[in-house]
Amino acid sequence: MQAWQKKKGLMRAPRFITTLEPLEREGLGNLAATVSEALIARVRSAPKDDLAELTGMPSGHKQAPQDPALARLLPDFQLSGDEEFEGDNAMLRQFNETDICAQKLTNLQIIIEKMGPDGGVHVSLDPAEAAQWVAAINDLRLYVAAAVGLDTTPETRVDARENLAGPDSLSPAELDDLGELFEELEAEMPDDLEEDFDSAPPRLDPRSTVDHTGKIPVEEAEMLVQWLAYNQETLLEAMMDE
Repeated sequence: MQAWQKKKGLMRAPRFITTLEPLEREGLGNLAATVSEALIARVRSAPKDDLAELTGMPSGHKQAPQDPALARLLPDFQLSGDEEFEGDNAMLRQFNETDICAQKLTNLQIIIEKMGPDGGVHVSLDPAEAAQWVAAINDLRLYVAAAVGLDTTPETRVDARENLAGPDSLSPAELDDLGELFEELEAEMPDDLEEDFDSAPPRLDPRSTVDHTGKIPVEEAEMLVQWLAYNQETLLEAMMDE
């Protein structure tokens, strides 16, 4: 893929553009669809709560997913070192997980739409779509890495409650936060995955897709995480470009 670039307009909001190879487009679309299906299955499998149905309150699972890849996308609300109260995690998950899944699905839908039958290898995003794309790519990275055990620092993450907010607009401060977030995410990647993206950007093999069982060779997963990291890094750089 080509590095993301910011295309400025005189009378309209900037656009963020890139060009993917046909196989990259296919692979990215397949991966986004796979993760979306896993999230949808998680929501549909939630036990019914009669009180929540009567009051119209959202209700979901009380326990974290057993699948490590899905659990990485839906971590507990309490971080290590937080003061613990009995039942807090279960209650917070029950009332918030469905909304978090919905926001993640909304973000992933941007990728699915751009990579779908009506999409193409030339991708153009407005600022709101770019913010959703970054969030979705981040989820794909975490999902693939956790599926094969590449993600070794689950404590270093954005608080799950931040997933409830939609990226309608980005202020300069929020762009700075995105930059700091990427640095944290980059620190999570094992040392052997670091690569000089300026010299040779990684390529995505559409065969390197992961299903809910996590069956993907580790070498393919490493390449896939590298490619997703390059996609995310160059878009963040374009978004922070003055």
